[in-house]
Amino acid sequence: MYDKNRSLAISIIVIMIVLLCSGIGFLSYSTGKDTGYQQGYTTGQDYSYDQGYDKGKEDGYKVGYDAGFEAAYSTQPAGTNNVYTMRDPTYQEMKDFLKKDTADSKLYIEDAHTCTDFAAEVNNNAETKGIRCAVVYIMYPKAGHSIVAFDTTDKGLIFIEPQFDKEVIITISKSYSKINGYEQQQQIDDTIERYQIIW
Repeated sequence: MYDKNRSLAISIIVIMIVLLCSGIGFLSYSTGKDTGYQQGYTTGQDYSYDQGYDKGKEDGYKVGYDAGFEAAYSTQPAGTNNVYTMRDPTYQEMKDFLKKDTADSKLYIEDAHTCTDFAAEVNNNAETKGIRCAVVYIMYPKAGHSIVAFDTTDKGLIFIEPQFDKEVIITISKSYSKINGYEQQQQIDDTIERYQIIW
């Protein structure tokens, strides 16, 4: 009787262990299936996105490059070997260019159209005419200012205030507004500490 009860107890324990293991296995499979599917899906999606992005970027760059090259190639004068060249102007050519250029007709708007915008526009407009023009960044103690410069063939380096198309002087340790006869703006210390000419 004792052995029979013991055998029955062992059988019940074995059945419970089998059922418990089966339940744990099923739960692991179900959870793992969803987690594995989600991880695989996310990984595949990320990989596909990265591949598509890289391919699109590469294709877009090539299309843009080819179109830009063709546009530049087709507009070059005959005999120039399709090389984009710029030259330093004479002083009079610089004056004539500035007289026709319309960048100075725009208004200065704080945080919207500032000295940097004026300088960039004059620089770009000059270069489309084949005239070499530099952007000049002037550094003050706590601020800065942008102008342009032309290295004229007959009068040397000339600095221009692009907001007014006026010649200006840059002298280290001097107030930009004072040496050029401008009214100092908003009590900013515009003592020129240094400047950088970017061709």
